[in-house]
Amino acid sequence: MRHTSAERPSLTAALLDALPQAALLLDRDLRVVRVNRRFAALLRLPPGVDLSPGTPRDRVVGHLAGLLDRPEERRRLLEESETHGPVTRTTDYHLRDGRTLRRRRAPVGDGSYGHLWLVEDVTRETEAEEGLYEQVRKLAALADERAAFAGRALHELRTPLATVLSFAELLLDPAGGPLGREQTSYVEAIRRSALRMRAVAEQLPGTAAGGPVTEPRIGPVLVHELIERVVLEALQRAGGGGPCVVAECPPTGPPLLADGGLLTGALEELLGNALRFTPDEGLVEVIGRPAADHWTIEVGDDGIGVPLEYHEEIFTAFVRAPNARRGGYPGTGLGLAGALDTVRLHGGTITVRDREGGPGAVFTVRLPVTGRP
Repeated sequence: MRHTSAERPSLTAALLDALPQAALLLDRDLRVVRVNRRFAALLRLPPGVDLSPGTPRDRVVGHLAGLLDRPEERRRLLEESETHGPVTRTTDYHLRDGRTLRRRRAPVGDGSYGHLWLVEDVTRETEAEEGLYEQVRKLAALADERAAFAGRALHELRTPLATVLSFAELLLDPAGGPLGREQTSYVEAIRRSALRMRAVAEQLPGTAAGGPVTEPRIGPVLVHELIERVVLEALQRAGGGGPCVVAECPPTGPPLLADGGLLTGALEELLGNALRFTPDEGLVEVIGRPAADHWTIEVGDDGIGVPLEYHEEIFTAFVRAPNARRGGYPGTGLGLAGALDTVRLHGGTITVRDREGGPGAVFTVRLPVTGRP
């Protein structure tokens, strides 16, 4: 059906009024064809501004330029208005009243029929974007602070750790005199702990920045001896206090091809984590289970547990679950991240789940017998 010339203006007006944005239609001579109701309301045009058909576009440009807060935006608006080619342009303008308007200027056809302006208020969107950028800047600053802290910690720990290791090795040297079996076990525990602390200290800058940890020194590791050693040393440090600790692991099963020192440290972190969040009358279990091609080590407790939404987050450096923070439990949020790094170096996985039948958590480490693939 064809429309008469008298009907076309009303059809154009109806189409523009149906648009969700403020709209201004210009002919090829840059004169107003039609504006919709939203255009006058959005630009807050005073009653005296004439936008009737045939009005030069310069009146609209001049009014909009007078609303702008930034001189460079006024200059850009006037420069862009000098040319109206077959190019679609989208520009944001900041008004003196605090609003941000986004104008999309599109050619009708190839521009020979005119141009269409679509204008919308994007103040909330731009404020949200600026807020997001500010959060990103704060996170970047926090990451820099953490890296600086890690560097300072490494510098302060090197000298005392070197002293502890030197004296431990002197005591273990037969030339220094014989030691009893129990004394030897104590000194070896001191040496292992100092070596682990040195390895953790050297990994601090990498951990803070998400970098790799030290390459492991691979050798055969008997899992039942590993669990027994870690549990006995934890009991010795506790001095007879704290939760009850139960260890279960068969002496059979294939040895792991792994770095015994790193695995000892990772298991110490998991056991220490369980002891820290379990009441004195509670129970902590360390269970090793062999399979044909892998070992599974579980460290379970009936402590405060880990909220479901933090089952993955707690393995991120410096992240602690909210119930741990609120409860005043000590910690830096680095232990589980370091344990995860060690397990991954050996081609394994580590996960956490809720303990069945009550409060608490169970950390499960799965390590391939042959080490990293």
